[in-house]
Amino acid sequence: MHTLPRPFAALVVLAALSAAAQVPSSPLGPVSPTTGLVLRDDVVRALIQESSGDRIHDGVQRLALLARDNQGGYTEAAEWTKAAAEAAGLKDVRLEPMKDAPQWRAARGELWVTGPHRYRVTSHADLPMSLALKSGSFEGTGLELVDVGTGARDEEYAGKDLKGKVALTRGHPSATLRTAVTKLGAVGVVSSYSTPPWNTPHRMDGDFPDQVGWAIVPPGLVPQGARNPFLFMVSDRQGRELRAQMRTGPVKVDVSVATEDYPGHYSIVSGVIPGTRAGEEVVLTAHLDHYKPGADDNASGSATLLELVRTYTTLIRRGVLPTPVRTVRVLWLPEFEGTREWFSHHGADPVRRVAHFNFDMLGASLSRVHSRFLVSYTPDWNGSFVNAVSESTVAFMNRFNGVTYPPRKDFRIGSVTGSQDPLDAHMDRYSRGSDHQLFNDHGIPGVAFSTWPDDGYHTSGDRPENVDPTQLHRAAFAGLASITVAAWAEGSGALDLARLVAVHGVRRVAEDEFRARRDLASAPVAQVAGTSRLARAVVRAGYQREREALRSCQLLGAPAPAVRALTRTLETSEAQALERVEADVKARGGASREPAPTEAERRARAFVPRRVKGQELAAFDELVTKASPETKPRVAAVQAALNDATTTLRERGEGELRFYQLPDAIASYADGRRSVADIRDAAYAEYGYVFPVEALLDLFGLLEQGGIMTSAR
Repeated sequence: MHTLPRPFAALVVLAALSAAAQVPSSPLGPVSPTTGLVLRDDVVRALIQESSGDRIHDGVQRLALLARDNQGGYTEAAEWTKAAAEAAGLKDVRLEPMKDAPQWRAARGELWVTGPHRYRVTSHADLPMSLALKSGSFEGTGLELVDVGTGARDEEYAGKDLKGKVALTRGHPSATLRTAVTKLGAVGVVSSYSTPPWNTPHRMDGDFPDQVGWAIVPPGLVPQGARNPFLFMVSDRQGRELRAQMRTGPVKVDVSVATEDYPGHYSIVSGVIPGTRAGEEVVLTAHLDHYKPGADDNASGSATLLELVRTYTTLIRRGVLPTPVRTVRVLWLPEFEGTREWFSHHGADPVRRVAHFNFDMLGASLSRVHSRFLVSYTPDWNGSFVNAVSESTVAFMNRFNGVTYPPRKDFRIGSVTGSQDPLDAHMDRYSRGSDHQLFNDHGIPGVAFSTWPDDGYHTSGDRPENVDPTQLHRAAFAGLASITVAAWAEGSGALDLARLVAVHGVRRVAEDEFRARRDLASAPVAQVAGTSRLARAVVRAGYQREREALRSCQLLGAPAPAVRALTRTLETSEAQALERVEADVKARGGASREPAPTEAERRARAFVPRRVKGQELAAFDELVTKASPETKPRVAAVQAALNDATTTLRERGEGELRFYQLPDAIASYADGRRSVADIRDAAYAEYGYVFPVEALLDLFGLLEQGGIMTSAR
């Protein structure tokens, strides 16, 4: 054995100690010529190679065993998640109890056909979702089954005696419950309905004959204190079998349902990866609640959060990543309700939340359930750096994972047990329908990761075998890459991010200008003047969105002079784009001068709404339920106008979730600076639809009357 002279040995020891004590450098850097990301290439590789879709799938299988749509199953899932999060290295993990509310659970739920051969049709014990939530207890034998078709039309009930009997429907059960039970005295309903309205473009009832749909007995069907009716959900095949049997004679059923209501509460699982900068957070969410199995929706998102935590804590412990600049707040909660509850307790915290990332339905096998991997933009009124980060991440992932056998194995995002499917990821215009909408409504830029559509959505077909570990790994990396930028950016890294935002902004505003000028080119000559106003609005909204995205980098630490310089470049480009629009107007022989404003237009220009502090999450639908008789005509006018908008957008091929809760999406534009007329133009830029100004005046007037908005008039 050879030994070094003592002076040299001392130098070696000092060097080793220095290396051990060295803090790892920021994961951010200039835009990579290889990946197009502002993450260093070695960090990209580390995020890919350390994270695991196989581990996530193990979590999906574990959570899918629990019926998380009742407090008992949810509590078990929350406690397991808390323990798993602590094991993954999350700090300050706690269960935050939500307010007490009536809870429901079922001890038994069985539906039998009595003869000629007695057999069990379905059972809550075998498939919990076969007994709809909020079903009431009932014991009965020899009950006649009466077919009411879709249950939505009066003629389907003509000449049928339903009192004390069970209605069989293939339509949405709510309509049948309201007519057959509430009006005609049926004791319960059996339904083979399985397709939610927003999934009808992708599947129809009967396309998957063995799927059982998820349902709930709606509130208010019976007087307070009375027993709720029962509702059994069966597959399309089972429904057709029952109808075939009814053609040979009456079919009678035995029903045994034991349920109870009791006081209790759900809990929010919360924890952090602490950051070095006080008072700043990046928030990650996944909704933990859902029916059994609920594998993609949303065991996939919940299990993915656990793997993100484990990946980060492992890389920090190994010295690959430094401690994040901003605290990473991780939340598992009941969808919508839990997020509202969390904001009620934490919305006023002295914390700046710079970004939000929502993980919901993100693991579906793209080939098996005919899906796509989508990452959403923030709404145009909430421009942020997260859009450019998401765009660059999606582009990188497609480039190196768009074939089955990519040549760069270090950038291949796959799993040991998953598929070899090529990746097909897309950026999606802002859609609502999950918890990211509530963060955006609260002013926190939020994006969503999802796989949509899904053939098994909200049915018994949402099973772990339809969730792909490879897709889970890809979704995890998309989250890791985006979160790392948001949580670690500061100083020079934030400036590099601003440059990325500027580059991606050029492409987005070019698309905005294309859409504006295309609409001008297709407008009849008589409508050129009006269309020119809208075309200018589209251009201005796009540039305003990108200016806000650049300014969000300044909040992360990008030098103000550099951000201002990039913003000035945008302003110059905006002026040039508007000149091109004006040239198009003149080329069409039109004038940019608009006709004299109508009385409604003048009122819309003078009405400047602002949401009341603390009412950020108040919904128009809640206001509708409290509408007084004198306001109901205005409510009906708003609903009719927005129904027309929904019909038009649907016919244009827009996704159903693009106009989910459309009144609230439009109300989110109210910032105390935009008039109702400005909001109309900005909403056109977002949706490509001209919302009638009279309906918008009614909408914001009702919101003001309900205490949700204030206004300057």
